[in-house]
Amino acid sequence: MSKPPPLFPPLPPVADLSEQQVRGAACVYCGIHLDNATAVDLGERHVNRAGAPVRWFPRACPQHGEAS
Repeated sequence: MSKPPPLFPPLPPVADLSEQQVRGAACVYCGIHLDNATAVDLGERHVNRAGAPVRWFPRACPQHGEAS
């Protein structure tokens, strides 16, 4: 039995993202600037950052958000 496809494409590793992408000010996939009117919320994620568990709320541009 095959697994269903994920709801969203895999996110890049947090360590590979700019500060703006981590903060949700830029798309996690392409880096384009986001605003609250166009950003697509990708849901809460749990990651380790600097050795500590943190909650992360990544966002995407409409183009990448619709593809997910």
